[in-house]
Amino acid sequence: MTDQEIKKEFETIKEEIELLEKHLSNIEGSLKQEKSSFNFNDFIQELTGAIILALPFATNADIWEISKSMSWIHAVCLLIAMVFGIYMFIKYSNFGNWKIQNVAGFLPLRLITSILISMVVSALILIALGIYPAIVDNVNWFVKTIILVSIFSVIGSIGLDAAK
Repeated sequence: MTDQEIKKEFETIKEEIELLEKHLSNIEGSLKQEKSSFNFNDFIQELTGAIILALPFATNADIWEISKSMSWIHAVCLLIAMVFGIYMFIKYSNFGNWKIQNVAGFLPLRLITSILISMVVSALILIALGIYPAIVDNVNWFVKTIILVSIFSVIGSIGLDAAK
C-alpha cells in the first residue's frame, strides 16, 4: 500500500469512528430516563394506595379500641414517627424516576402530599362507613383513629407511588 492509500484508509476509519460515537451518544440519550416531577398520575397513585390500605384498617374494631385508649402523647409520637419514616424513605431511597422537589427548601413535596392524602382518605373512609360518629363518637377519638389508620394508609400511598 502506498502512503496515499494508507492516509485514505485512515480517514475512512476516522469518519466511521466519529459516526459510531455519534450513534452511541444518541443511544445513550434515548436510554436515559428523565426524572418525573410530581404530577396528576402521582396524585392518583398515592390516592389509590392510601385507599387500598386505609379500608381494612379503618374497619377494624381493634384499631378503634387502640385509638380510644391511646393518649395524645402516643398519638403525637406516632404522627412524628410516621413523618420521620416517610421522610427518610423519600430522602434516602434510590428511586431514579423521582425528581427531588422540596417545599421551603427542605421538605419533600411527596412527603406532604402522601401524608395529607392519607389523613384525608382515612377521615373520609371513617365518615363514609359510618364509623364516625356511630362507633367512634367523639372528636378526640376520631382524630386519634385518623392518625392510627393513616400510619397504614401512608404506607400504601407512598408504596404505590414508588412502585410505578
